[in-house]
Amino acid sequence: MKYWCWIGLFFITAKGYGQMTIEPDHSGILVKTEGQATEHYESCWCYPIFAKDSDSIQSFEPITFPLPVSKNGKWGAIDKSGKKVLDFNFSNPVLITEQGKVKLENFEWKNQQWEVVDTAFLTVIDSNGTVQEKIRVLDVYKGTFLASKDNYFWGLLDSELKTIFPFEYTSSHFQGKQFRFNPKGYITFRENKAEGLHGVVNHKGEVIIPFKWKLLSYLIEDEAHIYAANEHKKRGYIDINGRTVLPFIYEHLPRVLKDSNLVKTKDYTFFLNAQLQQIGPKYQAFNKEGDVYFFKQNGKWGIMDEHFKIIVPNKYNSIMDGPRIKDNPDFRSYIVVENGKYGLTTLKGENIITPQFECLCGLGYYAPSGYYVEFKKGEVSYKYNEKGELVEKGGKSSGACFCE
Repeated sequence: MKYWCWIGLFFITAKGYGQMTIEPDHSGILVKTEGQATEHYESCWCYPIFAKDSDSIQSFEPITFPLPVSKNGKWGAIDKSGKKVLDFNFSNPVLITEQGKVKLENFEWKNQQWEVVDTAFLTVIDSNGTVQEKIRVLDVYKGTFLASKDNYFWGLLDSELKTIFPFEYTSSHFQGKQFRFNPKGYITFRENKAEGLHGVVNHKGEVIIPFKWKLLSYLIEDEAHIYAANEHKKRGYIDINGRTVLPFIYEHLPRVLKDSNLVKTKDYTFFLNAQLQQIGPKYQAFNKEGDVYFFKQNGKWGIMDEHFKIIVPNKYNSIMDGPRIKDNPDFRSYIVVENGKYGLTTLKGENIITPQFECLCGLGYYAPSGYYVEFKKGEVSYKYNEKGELVEKGGKSSGACFCE
C-alpha cells in the first residue's frame, strides 16, 4: 500500500508523470528522465500528443504508472523515474493495479495508437498467477475501456481498473453497431431497459448529454449536429453541449448531415443544406419507389430520378405504377390521370397514350406482349400494347374499372 500511496501523491504533485518525457523515434519511442535519454522501447501504454494543426506526433502521454512498455517483443513496466519494476516476460501489456496484474489481450499498437482487435479482454491475475476475472472490451480511448463483465451490461473502466461509469448501459443501436468512442472520446449509451433513453458520456465517465432522448446518433461524427429524437419521437439536431440547433419538428431527418438533406415534417417534405437552410420548394408528398421518387407539389404529382432531377413534370392528379412486359423487363411505364382523364407515360415524361380516357380497366403486372393495358371511354373499351398501338377496340371490357 505504501507504493500506491506514493503513486497517488505523485499524481497530485506532478503533472501526470513528473520529469519523464516520451518522444517518438524512427522505430518506436524514446523515454527520457530529467532530460536525459533513459531507454528505447518499441511501444508503451500511452496516447499520442499531436503537434498543433498537424498529424505529426510530438510526444506521448503515459496513461498510468507503473507504465507498461515493450522491448524485443516482450512487455514489462517502468516507474516514473524510468526504473524497471516488472520484468520483460509478458507477451501482452500488463497493468499493475490494486486488483492484481491485468493482461491486455487482443490490443494492438497500430500507427502509434491503441486499438481493440477482434474480441479483446482484460484478464485479471492474482499473485499466484491464477485468472480471477476476464472482462470483455469493445473499444479503448486514452486508457479508458468500453467494457462488460457479463457481455450484457456495459460501462467504462480506467487503466487502474476502477469503474468510472457504471455497468448499467447498452449500445444505442439494438445490434451494437458503431458502439465505440468517437475521435474525441465521446460515446453514446442507452439505458438497458425497455424504452431506455439515450445519452452521451466522455472517456472520463462524465455525462455530457443527459439521458433524456428517445434516439441519438450511434456514433457522433459531427459534434455540432447530433441527430436526436425527443419524447414525442420528433427529430432534430443538438450539439455536444445539448443545445438545440434544429428544432424538433421532423418526422424524418438524416443521421449524418450532408450538402443536401431530405427532411420531412408532418405536412411537408423538403431539402436543407449543410447550413440547415431550406433549398428548393416544399412538397406535399415525397415517396421513393424503387430508384425514383413520386412527388406532389401544388396538388399535382410528378416523378424525380435518384438524383432528384424531375423526369416527369408535376402536372398529374395521380400517378400509378404501370404494368410490366414479360419480354421486356427493363420497360417502365406509369398510369397517369390529368384533369380526370387516364393515360400512360414513360419515365422520360413522354406520353405513350395521351390522357383522354374516363376509366382504367384490366391493369395487370407482367402482362403478355400481346396485351398491355385497357382503358374505357363511354361504353367503349380500348386495349393498347406498350408502344401505344391500339390492338383492340370495342371488345368485351374487363369487369373492374377505375374511374375518376
